Amino acid sequence: MRGLRIVGLHVKKHWFVYFSGISMVATASLLAAQIPRLLGIVTDGLRDGTLDSAKMIEYVGLIILIGIVRVATGWGGRILVHHKGRELTYNLRKQLFEKWGTLSPSYYHRHSVGDMISHALSDVEVVRELVSQGINQAVSGLAMLLGAAWLMAVHVDWRLTLAGLGPLLLIPLLVKWLGPQIRLQSQRSQEALGAMAQTTEEVIGGIRAVKAFGTEHIVISRFENRVDNIVEEKMRFVRLSSLFGALVPLMVNLGFIFVLGYGGFLLTAKVISLGDFVAFTLYVALLRQPLEQLGNVLNIVQRSIASLNRIDELLRVVPEVLDRTAPLVDRPLQGVLEVKGLTFRYPGSERDVLHRISFTVGPGQTLGIIGAMGSGKSTLADLLLRLYDPPDGTVLIDGEDILRYPLARLRDAIAYVPQDGFLFSTTVLENIGFSDEYPDRKRAERCAEITAVHQNIISFPEKYDTEIGERGVRLSGGQKQRIAIARMIYKDAPFQIMDDSLSAVDTSTERRILRNLLDLARLFPGSAERALKATIIISHRLSAVQHADEIVVFDDGRIVERGSHTELLAIGGHYAGLWYMQAGIAEENDSDGQRDVSQPDLDVEMDVLEAGRLEEVL
Repeated sequence: MRGLRIVGLHVKKHWFVYFSGISMVATASLLAAQIPRLLGIVTDGLRDGTLDSAKMIEYVGLIILIGIVRVATGWGGRILVHHKGRELTYNLRKQLFEKWGTLSPSYYHRHSVGDMISHALSDVEVVRELVSQGINQAVSGLAMLLGAAWLMAVHVDWRLTLAGLGPLLLIPLLVKWLGPQIRLQSQRSQEALGAMAQTTEEVIGGIRAVKAFGTEHIVISRFENRVDNIVEEKMRFVRLSSLFGALVPLMVNLGFIFVLGYGGFLLTAKVISLGDFVAFTLYVALLRQPLEQLGNVLNIVQRSIASLNRIDELLRVVPEVLDRTAPLVDRPLQGVLEVKGLTFRYPGSERDVLHRISFTVGPGQTLGIIGAMGSGKSTLADLLLRLYDPPDGTVLIDGEDILRYPLARLRDAIAYVPQDGFLFSTTVLENIGFSDEYPDRKRAERCAEITAVHQNIISFPEKYDTEIGERGVRLSGGQKQRIAIARMIYKDAPFQIMDDSLSAVDTSTERRILRNLLDLARLFPGSAERALKATIIISHRLSAVQHADEIVVFDDGRIVERGSHTELLAIGGHYAGLWYMQAGIAEENDSDGQRDVSQPDLDVEMDVLEAGRLEEVL
């Protein structure tokens, strides 16, 4: 029930609006409860012959006035409550979106995208039903029920009131019996929707692979299984909620039978008048709608509790990476990045992913990092960005532990290009200028020229205003990577990290991009880009790092070699072996007994490196 606090806080914050809306809805229902009593008085007047034309017109006018006021108050009250329900929907979705931005990668490893989409869409919509439709129906139904019961007891006969309302006392038993089952089944239905959304997202995202392998029938079968599961879970929910919805009117009908039997007896015994009997039967018939409303409200409450608990559970998740106390708010982040004896293992793991890693890179310097898949290169990038927290004192900027810098300022000082070069489903301009709310077109074009993608962009139908589709589906792999690098340059951050972001680019274009990156000050004269960058290039291709001031070679989370390109070739170890393989040169001595290293580097991905078996090649 902890999730209900979300609704409680919302209602408390907007108590005056809810009080006004509830009062208006209740007034409309109480006015409606007056009509059977007036009809009973008219019936007695017609039977006794005491009702003249003037009195009839008076009663008709009163009933019309009640109808007009009821419509006005009911409409106004419902509008107020529904408006605040929509506001809660907006706030919840905003909170969920902001919460996702604070969560660590490990959370996304444990939870599917479909489940999170289900939170934002289905669960939030169920909560909106509770705070708008549910509140309106509950207030209307309760006001009608209590008003009618009071008028029945006071103006007709209290014994007949007990006979008519007695069966309604069974409704709480129905709630206790069916309520938990409805709530549990609603949660299962929402989880089934999340699973279907996850399957849909995966298939659409990987549609090229699906078509390439000709496996449409397989993914369709998987999707059908997800949909079948939704139908099965939803039908179980419908059966339970329909049973509850059918039993509530049954209680009303039982009350109606008791009223007809006992009321007829009281009428023949002259205890009540014909008008009282007519009014009472109208009251019982009138109670059918509010009781059905209350039954629907109980269904909404059970469903909402399940959804609220799911939302509350997510909002209560504590991010693994948080700002430390007393952060260095006023300390600029532009200088030397130093890693000292960094050893790291993922939470819950018993194996070190990185072991005693140390290096330094300052403004205007480039550090190259190479290594086999799984050697810890990308983990290092995650630690520098504080997607995970490194151990205290192991990563420093200008001599200060990065854990002391505010997260927002730290990440603002780093321009990062991920392995997949992720792009957003918006225009080319907005992707390049992603770090600006209103991107500068000329600046974006200059960045695209640096990454050799400008000519590709201007060939698109709408040039820089071309929508590139989800994850850049309309672009080639090389175009996506070059636009992602242009986005890094546009940000103009003092630290740059490129994580294997040139793998889909041909060798000549790669050389051009790297040469331009080394000469940003000249390419951007008179601008902030004159500030020298500290650059880290992570790559499988040695051609991407051969120009670096220092190159470190990772193997199983350790640095096994380090030095410049020339120094590492002279050592004749892992790096040299990989260099000759990627250059397509057998490790042979020329006629002078020296290795021939004059051949150009080629774009070759080596399985031997991935397997960490360079020793066998050497």
